Amino acid sequence: MKNSNFDWNSHHYLLVALSAGIVYSNVLKAEFLYDDRPAILSNDDVLGRTRWHSMVTTNDFWGNPIRLEGSHKSYRPLITASFRLQFAIHGLKADLFHGVNLICHVINSILVLKLGKQLKIMDLSLFSALLFACHPITSEAVCSIVGRADLMNTMFILLAITFHIESPNTLRTSLFSILAILSKETGIVLLPLIVLYEVLFKDRSTKKFKTDITSYLMFVSMISYLRLSISNYQTPIFSRNDNPISHEGSFLTRTLTFLFLPIFHLFLIVFPKNLSFDWSMDAIPKVESVMDSRFVLSIIIYVTGLKVIGWLMMNTNEKNRKLLFLIGMFVTPHIVSSNLITYVGFVVAERILYLNTVSYCILIGFAIGILRKKYPILSSSTCYPILVLLLSVCCFRTIQRVEDWKTEESLFKSALHVNPTKAHLNLGYVFTTQKKYEKARYHYEQALKRNGRLADAWYNLGTLTSHSQNSTRMAIQFYQNALQSRKNFAAAHLNIALLLHDEGFHQKAFFHLEQCLQNPGTDLKLYRNHQKTRATCAYNKGRLLQKSSRIQEAIDSFSLALNIGGPFFEHIPSVLNSIGLCFNELGDVESAEKYFEMAIRENHVNSFLTMAHLKIRQNRSYEVGGLLQKVMRLAPDSVTVLQNIALAEFQMKNYNRSLVFYRKALGVDPNHLDSLYGIAHLLQETRRYSVAEEFFQKIQQLQPESYSAHSNYGAILHLNQKYDEALNAYDKALILNSNDTITRENRQKLMRILKKKRKI
Repeated sequence: MKNSNFDWNSHHYLLVALSAGIVYSNVLKAEFLYDDRPAILSNDDVLGRTRWHSMVTTNDFWGNPIRLEGSHKSYRPLITASFRLQFAIHGLKADLFHGVNLICHVINSILVLKLGKQLKIMDLSLFSALLFACHPITSEAVCSIVGRADLMNTMFILLAITFHIESPNTLRTSLFSILAILSKETGIVLLPLIVLYEVLFKDRSTKKFKTDITSYLMFVSMISYLRLSISNYQTPIFSRNDNPISHEGSFLTRTLTFLFLPIFHLFLIVFPKNLSFDWSMDAIPKVESVMDSRFVLSIIIYVTGLKVIGWLMMNTNEKNRKLLFLIGMFVTPHIVSSNLITYVGFVVAERILYLNTVSYCILIGFAIGILRKKYPILSSSTCYPILVLLLSVCCFRTIQRVEDWKTEESLFKSALHVNPTKAHLNLGYVFTTQKKYEKARYHYEQALKRNGRLADAWYNLGTLTSHSQNSTRMAIQFYQNALQSRKNFAAAHLNIALLLHDEGFHQKAFFHLEQCLQNPGTDLKLYRNHQKTRATCAYNKGRLLQKSSRIQEAIDSFSLALNIGGPFFEHIPSVLNSIGLCFNELGDVESAEKYFEMAIRENHVNSFLTMAHLKIRQNRSYEVGGLLQKVMRLAPDSVTVLQNIALAEFQMKNYNRSLVFYRKALGVDPNHLDSLYGIAHLLQETRRYSVAEEFFQKIQQLQPESYSAHSNYGAILHLNQKYDEALNAYDKALILNSNDTITRENRQKLMRILKKKRKI
């Protein structure tokens, strides 16, 4: 009988594992979504650009210094380490990242079954575990890769509790507590839950009980102190959009709303029909009056819950103590993230309910068992079809959510009816990346109709307008609107500066670049991104100064860009090349070469070309060949590279090789003006005037408003003795620029030839 029972239990565990795996199997086809981008795709800790210890000692979950005022203060080094390890092994393969999440959920589902069997409440542990395995509220934690924090936190808590029920061990439990806290802050609830279990089920008069409780309380106090010290004893600061209720001026409204939010979370677990990737902004209307039905309902639920807890405490028996423990396990994790103790970075979030759902599912199994016992009509033949139907409904809704979580477009569209402002804003970004600009504009405008102070929407509209419509003034206005909503928006300052400079407003452009550089960003959540934008500002300021011949100031600005951007700044090669060009203009060839060589080590294509031209001017042509060969390997199909190689060969008087590369460049882009000018002058230089004429003709056709194009065409016609056509070309050039002395002199020479010809 014992072996038979063991086999049956094994089948239970296998069934739960298969159910969780099958329901969530399509998550393996999902992309990196939403919060996965800042936490993984742009996190230097994950991408191996920092030392391993930085994620433990200095950085938060998003890769920003945790002691900064603007840090999110999330400290989850175990999760970041798991991301980094995966990246080191297989790179950014989304399916494998999702696969680890799925494995964690399968393990947790098995642990729910184990816990249910240990508690032996009405023997519906299999149903409870299956319900947890396919419950829709778990979808965000499983489908969002950053949800691994909730998955692993829950895993360590369940392992600790199930091991503790079987054979208590203070050291082992403390170790699981550390692992849970290193996975997510809510892991701090593990030891209080163990203390609750001890109080409910152990003899409180024994010395061991008192020793264990003291040890647990001291350990949780020590961990709390160490955790707070890591974040410099600071609480995070969140924006109005993230948690608008926390910025509400009315104490009454804040209190009433925050009292309602735990009840709203409860409804999400019980009726998981309307789910959303984000519940920020105006997704949850504020509760502003004690007469609001939501507040009244909240009070009824709180009073009922307290009465149930009071009754269970007054009527203690084995079953009631187990129920009290499950209720404690349901309530305690939510207190930490409820905004009731300290403000957190959200109003409502589905993934924080992952651990709560464990006890909820076991309690549902208990409630069904009570009903079966109280109403004999609910026999197995009647009850099981109902349970199967309930599980089927949950599976169907979860599978729907998994489909929603496959792509960002489907995810954001699924939230249009729940959080339209945020959904429209994010859909605008998605369609921008897909180059569906009209759709993107529509969604940004819809978001702004609901909230006119969305800096990101105004900024993205500015970017969209400058790229798709080439409407500079409108783009500038959009960027200014963004800055009215967020004065420290570095990227908006940068973009508006570049547009203003192109429009000729140089002083205003430099003002915005200075504004971008002045804010260190220590109060911003995305500090690293802000630093990269500041570095880009310094780089572009240097370029503008270089154009204005303020060379030394440009060098200072480029150096500042290198200092701010750090070793992984994406424009480092371009900055080094620009510094080299500046020193070259100052006549400091030695310093110029030094920076060009540094840029070349970064495989910067333009630096190879610039160095080659420099060597030619220094009569060191013997060093040029190697540079040109390397740049050809780096960018064999670049029209700019081919044109520059042709120019270098021309300067070294290798005319045939130059001609070959010019023809290759025109094979890539037949209308590339620099290549057309180059080959035309080459043919003219080698006295192949008739062929050169074809290229000069094409240039003036491509540039009908360019006086030099007509002048050059006139000159080659002049050489080819097509005097009437040459005169016509000279006249067109002088109409476009009457001060062009060379064209005027050539025309006079031509007129003398025509006069002699007419006299003859």
